[in-house]
Amino acid sequence: MGKDDQEFKQLGDEYDDDYIDSIPSRSQSRRANKSKKAIFRYPILNLLIIFFLLIPIVCLGVYLFVLNFGSNSDDKVTTENAQTETTKTKEVNISSNEEKIKEAKEKAAAEAKAKEEADKKAALEKQQAEEAKKKEEEAQKAAATKAEQDRIAAAKAEETRKQQEEAEAAAAKKAEQDRLAAEARQKEKDAEEKAANEAASSHTVAAGDTLYKIARQAYGNTNVAANVAKIKQANGITNDNVPIGTVLKIPQ
Repeated sequence: MGKDDQEFKQLGDEYDDDYIDSIPSRSQSRRANKSKKAIFRYPILNLLIIFFLLIPIVCLGVYLFVLNFGSNSDDKVTTENAQTETTKTKEVNISSNEEKIKEAKEKAAAEAKAKEEADKKAALEKQQAEEAKKKEEEAQKAAATKAEQDRIAAAKAEETRKQQEEAEAAAAKKAEQDRLAAEARQKEKDAEEKAANEAASSHTVAAGDTLYKIARQAYGNTNVAANVAKIKQANGITNDNVPIGTVLKIPQ
């Protein structure tokens, strides 16, 4: 049902309501019948009344027609404009939604990239911290190992020093013992040589011995006369004849 039909129906309903409300009673009907009879007595007057009554009705109808027609055109234009605006709004909304979706995707990608970079950075920092900790532990271990090695080396050096001191003491003791032994041997040798010299520095005259012969035996063949004189002087002999059995001192 169009807008005009609705308005005419509304007017008809209002007219019916007015008509129903204006239904007269019997007394009123009688008075009305009398009035009608009085009116119909003057037909020209009735025509004029109808004419003047129809003019507003016709004007009202024309006005309503024009109003309805113009309203339909405006409604159409408005509807088209509304549809255009709706379409534009939808397009804008779609474009805006696409931009929002794009921005959301870009933001999500940026956040994911930032999170990935943060995770990589955290993993790198963790790896660096672990490596630093490992290096520190290795350095501490190396320092402890070096300290232990130094302690062992110091202990060995101390032991070596003690052994060296003991060796030096033993060597000194041995040297002292060797010196004493050498002195003892030297003393023994000196005693032996002294005894030999003492034995060699005396000679018992036997048969056939002469001072000349004894000097050659004791001192050799050189300077025999001087050696004979030495023997004589040592023994207090004045002549060359010496009795058998005489013990002569042979000076060195």
